[in-house]
Amino acid sequence: MRRPSAQVWVAHRAGQLVGDAVLLFRAGSHTARLYSLIVAPAARGLGLGHALMTRCERAARRQGCTRIALEVRPANRRALRLYRQSGYVISARLAAYYDDGSDALRLGKPLAP
Repeated sequence: MRRPSAQVWVAHRAGQLVGDAVLLFRAGSHTARLYSLIVAPAARGLGLGHALMTRCERAARRQGCTRIALEVRPANRRALRLYRQSGYVISARLAAYYDDGSDALRLGKPLAP
């Protein structure tokens, strides 16, 4: 968690961990990767997913990235809605991406300076 190639944020509410986001960077790349964004079911609808995503995008810009990418399960409609509302566009479908054999959708978004 202390490496320059990753940044992690956590969201707390009433002393409870209710969300987190993990953003990865690769040397020589101008694309950051949103590796994970999770909001606890009890905290959904409070804007935490959007707030965590905004933090990730700002951090990516500060690192000199011009784009951010992520993967998500096609069945995760809540996450897809959040990403699309935030300007992410599907760029590919990745067959058997997850360990259980499920496909993934790759999404990306250009980051304005």
